[in-house]
Amino acid sequence: MATTRRGGSRSRLTFGLLVLTSVTLLTLDARGFAPIESVRSAVLGFFAPVGETAGNVFRPVGDAWDGARQQGSLREENETLRERVAELEGDLADAEAAERELTQLQAQLELGFVEDVGEVHARVVTGSVGNFEQTVELDKGSDDGIRAGMPVVSGRGLVGQVAQVSGSRAVVRLLTDPGYQAGVKVPGTSGLGVVTGRGEGRLLRASFDLRTDVEPGDLVVTSGAERSLYPPDVPVGRIRAVDADEVNLSRDATVEPLVAMDELLYVTVLLWEQRG
Repeated sequence: MATTRRGGSRSRLTFGLLVLTSVTLLTLDARGFAPIESVRSAVLGFFAPVGETAGNVFRPVGDAWDGARQQGSLREENETLRERVAELEGDLADAEAAERELTQLQAQLELGFVEDVGEVHARVVTGSVGNFEQTVELDKGSDDGIRAGMPVVSGRGLVGQVAQVSGSRAVVRLLTDPGYQAGVKVPGTSGLGVVTGRGEGRLLRASFDLRTDVEPGDLVVTSGAERSLYPPDVPVGRIRAVDADEVNLSRDATVEPLVAMDELLYVTVLLWEQRG
């Protein structure tokens, strides 16, 4: 029992001395006591290489972590930029399409080559509905007064002729269709001719009487002759070349259509029926 009490007293004494020493050292350090400064410098000098070594060991890890974070951030920024560019390109494409539609719509409302003829403005909803025919389908039909055989134009000139009609749809045979024909003339000349389609992507062919004076650059328009399917003076195309056929006593002309058939968005159906 005496030994136990003696050991407990020694422990309390040691603890008290440690506390007193700590307080004393803190007090001297706060007052700038030189020996304490020397001891602290020595300790810091001893542990500094260890700290530098640890820093050198872990610095690449930290740098790699920072680099990974930066690369991730750059990827996110690049992705955001790509999305924005795509949006702008989409807006630009939409704007160009809208401008093209507006131009064609305005052209339908300002037809300068027909007068006193009823009109139905229609939108092109599909391209060719056959494997061999050059046709387009419109979103208007017999419910709007459209009948088979009526001419179809755009703001630039002749497009074709209505071939089939339902209540709300109409199929138009284009001027370029190999089965298409229309009576034509060159303004200022007395001769009449016939223009014929030659298929997609090809120029038209027009045949005139050999005595008809036609030249490259001349404008070709519908003739409006008796029993014609078209009103007179609707622009068709311009002559690119002329060849004289002495055997058949004709002049064969290569004609470029004024209307780009592959760019049609809106057309106008002329409520004109065969007369005569």
